[in-house]
Amino acid sequence: MRKIKWFAMVLLTVTLVFVSACSKGTNNGSEKATNKPTNDTTVETAAPTEAPPVEPVIDMNGETLKIIHWVDGPSEDTPEGAATLEKWRAAEKKYNVKIVWEKVPWGENIKMVTNAALSGESAADIVPLDYYFAVPAINQGLFMPVDDFFNFDDPKWPAGLKQHGAVNGKMYGFTSNINNASGLYYNKTLFEREGLPDPHDLIAQDKWTWDAFLDIAKKATKDTNGDGVIDQWGVTNIVGNLSRILIHSNNSSFITLKNGKNVFNYDDPNLLEALRFFSDLFNVHKVVAPNKNENFEDYNESQTLFNSGKAAMVTGEVWEGATRTTMTDEQGFVYFPKGPKATTWQGSIENYVQFYIPAIVKRAKEKAYIWEQIQMWDRVEPINREEAEKQLLADESDIEVMLDSLKYAQPIFLPLGGALSDISYSIANRGESPETVLERNKQIAQDAIDKDLNTQTTTKTAQ
Repeated sequence: MRKIKWFAMVLLTVTLVFVSACSKGTNNGSEKATNKPTNDTTVETAAPTEAPPVEPVIDMNGETLKIIHWVDGPSEDTPEGAATLEKWRAAEKKYNVKIVWEKVPWGENIKMVTNAALSGESAADIVPLDYYFAVPAINQGLFMPVDDFFNFDDPKWPAGLKQHGAVNGKMYGFTSNINNASGLYYNKTLFEREGLPDPHDLIAQDKWTWDAFLDIAKKATKDTNGDGVIDQWGVTNIVGNLSRILIHSNNSSFITLKNGKNVFNYDDPNLLEALRFFSDLFNVHKVVAPNKNENFEDYNESQTLFNSGKAAMVTGEVWEGATRTTMTDEQGFVYFPKGPKATTWQGSIENYVQFYIPAIVKRAKEKAYIWEQIQMWDRVEPINREEAEKQLLADESDIEVMLDSLKYAQPIFLPLGGALSDISYSIANRGESPETVLERNKQIAQDAIDKDLNTQTTTKTAQ
């Protein structure tokens, strides 16, 4: 999905956390200290003590550690920015390195890395990328694995990173903070007016399910002025987001790994169940506002409808609440409800950003170590809370769920070029059965998956 301009507002704070402090001890030793015996028969032995981590001696000889990003770098004008820059200056002095942040337009990062690979000179040392750009580039040999650079068993790293950063069994992506996930925004004012149950109460009762979601959507969908036209909807969404989230909320996905190969998961019963429910929402119960454009404009219209108070619920990522500056109703945030086959809450996201090191970066191990030293590990949780508090939510319960939803973040890879877009629109807008649509698109989808995920080349690294 194309980046929205105001996405940068949230990513800036995230990236300041990404690019700012700590240390990774790797060479731990231990030694025993034994007290002198007080008599011939009793010897007291002190507990083993861990030696402090041995820090490598690094002298970068004035070389540059360059980071490129589509958002502004840290500024002295903010407390977080000032603290970040202070760490940069200390690291520059300690390691004889120059840390440079270069802002580039979104989407240019991957182009710069690709072009640099042809010239043999790296465009940057640390590069943030969306997951859907990064995976094909890794398979093309454009980035190097980082397993030997970081100790990912250290508890300071975000939960889930060892899964999210791995491609083909090796770690490539890394970040000091996973701070994006998807959930459900709901109009609390509308819920109260219509006498609808609060989803927070349903969560507490273990009753926040598809059935409860549908019941609320049906009761909220109505003609409020008696002109025979529905003007208040239970749900508004761009269809691709809603179908994907429904699939993940039923313990499935569009793509799965079989016998070491990424394949289109078209025959999975859980996926089919999710798409049948998706179809019923549009074609049987008619509780979702229509997607008339069959392009990204449907997303914009879904946001306008929810912001204006004309829809009860909309899926969204945790940064989207802050964009609703014109919304006069109160909005809440909860997990998306569980499907019949769910084992946990879902938090799937396409816009999942991690950092990567291009394959031709020189002295990559030292640069990775310096990056780790300038991360503000002790500020991750406070930063996430501060961001949640900016999302214009109604009360503390919404903030707490939003923070907890980060535990369920799951980067989703969908083939580039919209190879799956026909599936959701054909089901929602034309009433075609999921089975028919999946059968028609299965080879198209598999070809796109093979191109992006199953084709691998090797590029020599310059570590």
